Formats: sequence, structure tokens, C-alpha cells
Amino acid sequence: MFEIVRQFLLNLQNICFPITCYNCGKIVDSEGLCQECWKKIRWIGDPKCKICGVPFEIDACALCPNCLRKKPHFDRAVSVFEYDSFSKIMILKFKHGDKTHICRQLSTWMYRVAQDAIKNADVIIPVPIHFLKRLKRKYNQSELLARELGKLSGIPYEPRILQKEKPTPQQEGLSRNMRLKNINGSFGVDSRYFSTLFKKTVVLVDDVLTTGATINECSKILKKHGAEKVIVLTIARVNLGGDL
Repeated sequence: MFEIVRQFLLNLQNICFPITCYNCGKIVDSEGLCQECWKKIRWIGDPKCKICGVPFEIDACALCPNCLRKKPHFDRAVSVFEYDSFSKIMILKFKHGDKTHICRQLSTWMYRVAQDAIKNADVIIPVPIHFLKRLKRKYNQSELLARELGKLSGIPYEPRILQKEKPTPQQEGLSRNMRLKNINGSFGVDSRYFSTLFKKTVVLVDDVLTTGATINECSKILKKHGAEKVIVLTIARVNLGGDL
């Protein structure tokens, strides 16, 4: 009898609140993407740059031209899929559309692709946003992802170490040089956590890696205050040769 009632309630829930594809909104049987959207997402695998993770067309070298020219302050970046005009729909729903329920699946994907890279990490830190932006948006999507990753990995999650000390203009649509100018000096580390960073491996979590200006600045500040290694983990990354 109990099982019949439970199944009835589940069926009623699915009718009133159907599970939909994160990207296109089509009704699906389980959380995630429908088959059509799954096939259209550009999942990132090898070959790719060993530092920044940008995908290569052919397995020609270990590092991309940007990392060969000037190595970033972070040691490695891992992303789940490419950020293009298709996957952008899902990311914006999560980031600006209050679709925070998809965080669990996104963080699961992130953990799966980065499991080996972060297995010896000491602390997980989200890229922070200024409190004024947080008041407007109501949440920091990077914090949500980092918290879930902490649960999945068992690595301590600490959202208070890295702080956004001054507001900056919207980064989207700006060139790399403008992004660098925007964020210069905008991040800081709470002095109470210096010992937490000292000679530690940090997992720095954000939603999208675009030019790398923000995560590079964060990585620089973390290493300046004692971090030995910084591994960047994002849902998506822009392929500068893509269609965005």
C-alpha cells in the first residue's frame, strides 16, 4: 500500500512539476539534458592545452600559444564543455535566471572531469563577487558550485578566504586588456586565512573561463599569500576559435 501511495505522489509531482532539460526546456525523464542537447554540447576532452585547458584540433603540442608566450599564475584549468551560443543558454539560466537547482548536476559533471586533477587538493575556494552584486543577484553561482564540489570530493570548502574588495564593471563583452584593467587590485585575501593557504593546493571554482583575466588575478593573489598551487575548475570555457 505504501509503495502504491508513493508512486502515485511521484506521478502527481511529475505532472504538476515536470522535469525539464536544462538547456531547451523539453520534458525529460531525469535531471540533466535531453538527448538532442547532450549531442550538441561540445564536451572537452583531449587534446587540449595542459595548462589552460583550451581544446586543440589536433594533438600537436602540450601548450597553447598563449601559455607558451606567458604562463598564467594558475597551474592548471579544467572545464567540462565549451561555452558557445548553445551552452550559453544553460549557463545563463543558472547564473541569472534563478535556476539554482541545476547546480547539483553541473557540479557532478565538474567533479567527474576533474577528479584526478583535484584529488590531492587542500581547499576549495569560489571566485567571489562584490556584496553589492550579490544583493542584486541574490546568490553567487560560483559559491553554489564550490559548495557542492566540497561535498562530492570531501575537500574543505572555504568561501571566506578570497574576497572581492571593490566593485568592477561588467566583464562580459570586454577585451582581455579591458578585463585586466577592470579587475586589477579588486581581490584580496582575509588575513585570518593566511595559514590555510600556506603551501597548500587550492581549487579555484568559477562558472565560465573566458579570457582568463579574472581567474588569473585571483590565482596571483592566492599565490602571493602563500598558496603553492592553484587548479581552476569551471563548468565551461570559451574556445577563442569558437562561434561565440
